[in-house]
Parts: sequence; structure tokens; C-alpha cells
Amino acid sequence: MSTAHTAKGPWQRLVARCNRFADDDFDGSSGNAGRLRHKLRVTVAGVAFSLLMLEILLTRMYPFFLGDISAFFAIPVAMFGLSLGALALHWIRGEAQLRWIPLLLPVLLAVTLLSLLTFFGLFNHVFNLAHHWGQNPWHDAPKTAVLSLLFVPVFSIGGVILATAFAASARTIGRLYALDLFGSALACLAAPLLLQLLDLPLVICVLLAVLSLCWATVWSARRRLLALVLVGCFVVLAPLAGLQLVFTEQPDASVLAKKYAKNRDAREVRHRWNAISRVALVQLLDHGKPAGWRLIHDDGISNVYLRRYRMKRVHNPPDDVTPQRIPSLMDRTPESALVMFAGCGKDMVAMNEYAGGELQITGIELNPLVPRLVTAWWWDGWNLRAFYDQPGIDLRTEEGRSFLNRDRRKFDAIFVATNGAQHATRTGHSRKYLDTHEAMEAYLEHLSDDGVIVFNFQPFRQKMEVFKRLFAQRDGPPFSQTVMILNAKNRKVKGDGLRPPLIAVVKPSGFSASEVTRVKQMWEGGENKYVYYAPGFEPYRKLAKKVHAPIDPEAFVPTDDQPYAKRVELENFQLFPKPAKLNGETYALSWIKIFTTILFGGLALLTIGAFYLRGRGASNRPRRLPLWLTAYFLLTGICYMFVQIGLIAKLELFLGNPVFAVSVVLAAYLMSNGLGSAWIGRRQAAGNLPPLAVVALLACGATLATMGLVELGIQTLLGWPLALKIPLTVLGLFPLGFVLGMFYPVGVTLTLQHAQPSLVPKTFGLATLSSVLGSTWAIVAVINQGFRMIIEQAALGYAVLVVCAALPLVVIRLRGKP
Repeated sequence: MSTAHTAKGPWQRLVARCNRFADDDFDGSSGNAGRLRHKLRVTVAGVAFSLLMLEILLTRMYPFFLGDISAFFAIPVAMFGLSLGALALHWIRGEAQLRWIPLLLPVLLAVTLLSLLTFFGLFNHVFNLAHHWGQNPWHDAPKTAVLSLLFVPVFSIGGVILATAFAASARTIGRLYALDLFGSALACLAAPLLLQLLDLPLVICVLLAVLSLCWATVWSARRRLLALVLVGCFVVLAPLAGLQLVFTEQPDASVLAKKYAKNRDAREVRHRWNAISRVALVQLLDHGKPAGWRLIHDDGISNVYLRRYRMKRVHNPPDDVTPQRIPSLMDRTPESALVMFAGCGKDMVAMNEYAGGELQITGIELNPLVPRLVTAWWWDGWNLRAFYDQPGIDLRTEEGRSFLNRDRRKFDAIFVATNGAQHATRTGHSRKYLDTHEAMEAYLEHLSDDGVIVFNFQPFRQKMEVFKRLFAQRDGPPFSQTVMILNAKNRKVKGDGLRPPLIAVVKPSGFSASEVTRVKQMWEGGENKYVYYAPGFEPYRKLAKKVHAPIDPEAFVPTDDQPYAKRVELENFQLFPKPAKLNGETYALSWIKIFTTILFGGLALLTIGAFYLRGRGASNRPRRLPLWLTAYFLLTGICYMFVQIGLIAKLELFLGNPVFAVSVVLAAYLMSNGLGSAWIGRRQAAGNLPPLAVVALLACGATLATMGLVELGIQTLLGWPLALKIPLTVLGLFPLGFVLGMFYPVGVTLTLQHAQPSLVPKTFGLATLSSVLGSTWAIVAVINQGFRMIIEQAALGYAVLVVCAALPLVVIRLRGKP
């Protein structure tokens, strides 16, 4: 061994070996410039597609594996990992080398595979499931930390690859960054679609196959055979995934059915993932004998009861004490009914029995897996296919507000079934738009003149305030004559009687004395059943006082812009509360959101500070971006996330489906970003970039204009067909997305003009760190302030940028005057 070789340190020896093994197309010579550009484009698009697809899968997986209250960790984890990878190039000796990319691709594939296998292994054999009602941030902290941070290395390696590619193409960054955005947009379309068609294990195999194909495409011909062999391995792996032998979870079924089993055993018969939830068919067992069935979503956040359809019960209606029977006790026998949150049709079956089979029933269920899992062609143990096939029965797979906005029929009875996600104070779910002021108004619009609405097992405090306001605008009896409140659990009234869950019956035309008598006799005929309030029957003074109270103009009621019934309690936050306090679900939800914001915000600021502490490296090259450039990347990144999150939430209501909202809106947003970036790339190559103040002014105006267009569309076009609303959404988002796609390429150009090309990877790290800050703050902001407010905050940020960018030009002009 020569002296020169022995003088090298471990890092230099590793780099030298990697350079000898790397693809010759990445050696930077002029003879392979065309192949190099092609392979860089494939690398950026493929890696971006794979990373965003993994992020979307994690947003679907975390509600089950980590628990509902930690479901939003996926975005900050992904962005923080990307930023760490990009900023890691800040610490290496020498410049980032393109020759590393062909070597990092198989490393990314191996680490992704290892992380996924470790994730499922740790869950199945170490942590396992915590039921929704048993979650506690302190108790679940080790599982949340390990399983969420397990994917940080994957995103970090992806950050290194992308930042290295961007640094190599800094002077034409717009075109390459556009491919990053195009790949991400394609993932937004592919991931939800694949989850609707395939189960989760197969979708994971697709993700790994894409990474393998990317590797095979980038490697030179003489080494491509190895990558193609790996692609073949994933083809072999797919059948194992289809049989749920790999990438599958094995939850304790007794824990999954904890709330519903009542100390009985349980077994999971089958399950399936889609873009909305993990749905499990669970059989309850009493001493080994069947004792009932449930369909359980995610970690137990909600469940669906199964009821067998029997014709003999239709011909001989049962004399049960159930809320489904209430509409049949009205003076006018209902002829048509609407059932929201219909599940498999349990409530529909019951109402059909009480009406003797004469009721026309329309049921609305969001998740197509719910009826599909129990009406498979090989088994229909509940005879539900025969029930669905009846001419008067219509079970539709559709989002509830979408149906209310589109359908113009009126119903004699509306039964709003148990909404587990809302009752459990869940946030970020599409069902939030069925508990707003506008939703209650839509219910009334679909109710016939003498119709009745039954809210089953629902919180009613805010709904009561909404109905008081709505009835004040109508000619009719006072609110106190239009409502009945019954207990939903075997307990007497506590406090003012409005603590959930309740059964509330609303009849805008007012209850007759005979209707009150029939409902009271039926309900109080059951064990531990109580009527809390009815017209002419007011046994509880505090509750009666609430019902008779006038409208409270200061009371908060959910609206379509601010639909969350539960607020984040900032004023009661304690960093280290007593463990018993976190057992309260509402407080735990607030605490984890605030803590996550503090945690990832603090990590982002510490990371920025750590990289600014280092001034110059061994090569004496600059290590610091100017502070104003750092502020530029942070401000534009935070505003970008604010606009994205606010618009996705608003357009979720407009499109009427959470899957379409995420896939179509985010894909359109990213695609238009990519076009804007590509346009900037062409201007960059021509040396004719638009002034930063102009770009910021366009962004501010486009943000406000797009928000106005979206709100106008929600007010006027909600009933339009989805086939028309999708192209309108894409066209409406295009100008804003086009402008916002300019900011990162413009920032890189500013870096080249005022700093050094070696600092380009750091710009990508700062841009992704700003997404960490923006997404975590948005978690709190959209709940407490509403979607419009967070979009307006983004517009304000762009306005600040306009002033900061224009001020130096104004000063120069003024100084130039005599």
C-alpha cells in the first residue's frame, strides 16, 4: 500500500471506493452530458414519486398503528427527514458528488424495505395495538417515537439524492425542480387510487418496485442486470403480500374490539385497507361461542353494527325500544327516510321493519369497504344483499354533504346515525362537514313539511344553538316546542343534561301532545331509559333552562370554514401535565397537537441554528447563507404550506370526497407548481428572471383570488356533478400553483448571485424545514382560526415579501435622484 493511499482518512477512502464503483455516466465528462441529464431527470422524478407515495401511505397507516391522536405525524416526519438529508451535505468534506447518486438509489431501496419490515415487526411483536379509548400520550410515547421516526432515515437519504441533483443543476434548477413536483403530483394521484383498488401490502410492493425501476434505469447497462433482478424479486414478493404474509399487521383482536366486546374474546376474520380507513370484520366470542359481529375502523375510532335482515320481522314489526322506531311514532306515518352514516344498513333494516317494509329508505355511507366486506360473493351471512336489492332500498357510497348538496328530494324522516369520528372529537376527517351550521340547514332543506330528524348518539349542545338560529329565521313554533332529548346510555342526567352522547329528536313543525306521549311511553318502557326533555315534560330544570334560553350570539357553532367542534385548548396547555389529566380524550388531543407543534418547531429551529454555528469548512468554502436568504426560504415555505392545507380542506367540501380532495387537489397544485418552476427554468437559462417583488405580488393576489373563487364555488356550485367540479378545480388552482412554483427556483438563483453554488443543497433543506414549521402550526391554526384565516395569513406573508423585495429598489431609486 502506497504512502499516499495510507495518508487518506476513512472518509476519503470510502469516497474513493464509491467513485470507482459508481456509474460512469455520472463522472461529469462532456461526452455523456445527454445521458446524465436524462438519468438525473429519472432520478428526481422517481425519488420524488416514491417519497411522496410513502408519505401518503404513512398518513393512512398512522391512525391505526400510532393511534388516532398521533395520525398527523406523517407530514412533519417526512419533511424533517428530507431537510436533514439535504442539510447533511453541509457537513461533508468537499462538494456533493453526482457519482454518489447511483449508489444512494440502492441504499434508499434497502433502507425503505428494512424500515417497512422493521415497522411491521415492531408493531406485531413489541408494541401492538392501543385501542382508541385507551390512548394516552405518555403511555404511547415510546411507540409513537420509534414507529414515527423509523422512516426519518428513508426521507433523509431521499433528501441527499434530491439536494445533490439540484446542486449539480443549480443554473437550470427550474426544469429539474419541476420534475420533482411532477413526480410528487403523480404520486398524489396514484397512491389513493391504488389503495382503493389494492390492499396496503400490494401498494407497498408497487412503491418498492418503482424504486427498483428507478435504480435499473439510472444504472449503466453492465450493472443494470442486478437492479432488474431486484425488480423480479418484488414481482415474486407481490403474491406473498397479496396473501398478507408480508407487510401485514397482526393486531390483538380483543384490544381492537375492547369497547364493544365487554370483556369477551374476539377474533379478526378479515380486514382491508383503502384510502379512507382500515376496516376489520371482527367476531365477538363468549366462551368460544359467537356473540356478535362488528366492523371496526382503524384503532377503534368507530364501529359498524351488523344486523341480519329477516323478512318475518318485516311482517311482524318488533316492539323494541330503539331510536330507529321514533319516526314511526309520529302522527303522520313517514313514507321516505334518509339515513346518514348508514354503515352496512343496520339502521335501515330496523326502520324498514318498524314500517312493515313500506318505507322508501336512502342510506349514505362514505367507505365502500363497509358493505363490501360483509356482502362478499362467497359469504353473505346477514342476508344483506337481499335487503339491498329491494326496490325501495338504496344504499349509496357517497360523502354525506356531497349527497345533500346534489340531491333535491325531501324526506319524511332523516336519521343521523352514530358518528363515531365526531363523537370521539376527531379532527381532520371529512365527516366534520356534517356537523356545521350549513349542514343543519341542509338537513332542514331536505325535510318534508311535517318531517322529523333523529340525531342518534350525538353531541347536541352546539346543534341546539344552530337550530335556535335557523328556526328564528322561519315562521313556526319556538325551538322549545320542536325538540325532544333522550338519554343514549344507561345513566341519568348530569349537569345541564347536554353532555354527550344523547338522542335528540327535532321536528320543525312542532310535536303534538300525542307524539310526545307515544315517544315517552316507548322510551321509558326500556330499562334505564329516560326522557330528559320534551314539550310539556321538563323534569330537569337546568336542561329546560338551556332549551328555553334565547339565542347566544357569543356561542361558538361550527361552520364550513371552521368545522371542528372541539377547539385546541392553548390556554390550558401544560408541557408536563399529570398522567391522569391526559386520560381525558379532549385534553389529550389538544396536548398532542400543541406538543407536536412545539417539538417539530423546536427541532427545526435547532437544526437551523446548528448549521449556522459552523462558519467555514476545511476547504475554506462558505457555510452560511445570508440571513435574508434564510428568511426568504422559511417565509415562502411556511406560506406555501398554509395555502396548501387551507385550500385542500376547503376543496374537500367542494369536491365532496376526501379521496378526491387529497389526490386531485394536491396533484393539480403540484402539477401547476411544476409548470411554474419549468417556466422559471427557461427564463433562468435565458438570464431573464422576473423581479422577486413582482412574483411575490402575483402570489399575494393569486392567493386571495383563489380563496374567493373557492368560496364562491362552495356557495353556488356544490350541487354540480363531480365530473364538472374536477376540471373547474384544476383550472381554478392553476394560476396560484403556477406562481407559487416559481419561489424555490428564484431562491436558488438568488443564492447563486449572492452566495456560493455549494450552498444550494442547504436551500433545499431550508425549504423542507419551513414545511415542517408550516404544517405543524397549521394543525392548530385551522382548528382554532378556520381555513380562511390561515390562507389570509399566507397572503399576508407574501405581502411582507413584496415590501421587503421592493424596498431596496425604492431606496436605490431615491438615492439616484439629485
